Amino acid sequence: METVRTSALYSDNEENIYDIFKSHDLISFEDKAVCLSVLQESFDLEKMLNNFSLLIKKYIRGFSLIFQSAQGSFDHNRTSNHLYSDSYNLSLSSTAERVGTLTYQSNKPLTATENKQLIEFHSLLIPCLRQALQLSELNKLIFKDHLTKVSNRAYYTESIQRAIEQSNRTHQGLALIVLDADDFKEINDTFGHIKGDNALIEFAKVLTEAVRSSDSVFRIGGDEFTLILQPGDHISISKVLNRIATVIEKNMLLKECNFSCSAGFSQWEVGDTAKSMFTRADKALYNKKLLK
Repeated sequence: METVRTSALYSDNEENIYDIFKSHDLISFEDKAVCLSVLQESFDLEKMLNNFSLLIKKYIRGFSLIFQSAQGSFDHNRTSNHLYSDSYNLSLSSTAERVGTLTYQSNKPLTATENKQLIEFHSLLIPCLRQALQLSELNKLIFKDHLTKVSNRAYYTESIQRAIEQSNRTHQGLALIVLDADDFKEINDTFGHIKGDNALIEFAKVLTEAVRSSDSVFRIGGDEFTLILQPGDHISISKVLNRIATVIEKNMLLKECNFSCSAGFSQWEVGDTAKSMFTRADKALYNKKLLK
């Protein structure tokens, strides 16, 4: 049976980094300095929290970590087999906005000493975490398509490379779907460019609605979009494509424009690159269009 304990973390002082170093704490001044240096090595959310999990393992013990916030989330060694789950609401003070929730999963309960140690580590993490989340928000704006508000081509290039690297490490399933509108020029010529833009906006919403939270949607140019499914296999690909077709049928604006799309996909294979995956998916898309 899972035991869940939720604790709130508050620091008595707002953002004074010097208040972290207190003599009566369980973690020494020297160790705190080392840990803070490690946390500041990268302000990428995933890298920072991965470094944090390694510090916790070194100074306390190993945990599965789950971080959740409005700006981003992170899982490290998450499993459903752990018996105990302890969650902390991370905030700089009782009046400050919550940064997020950090959950530790393990097979034995936290001791009072471990709980205090974690809270001391959180005082190191929170200021760094806030900067990482702010940077994440800024990157989302930079990598967002101005029309449809989904991610743009630049972010697709970065994301597919990262997804392939992860598959190379874990052999986790990965799928790439390439889609574009059928005869989109006719929509612009018949209904006007404003209606055409609105159709693209609605199509992006359809794609976003069709995928899972672990998947990503990108507009890579004109009426062409890509989806990264991770994990991705034939079943998940089929489900996503069926949902897309169903939602398009129900969308009034897209029906008015006689909007339809074609899709091709590829699945990750050992030795794949971003180019090889896209080439296979794009070729499958082209073949589908020939059959229409």
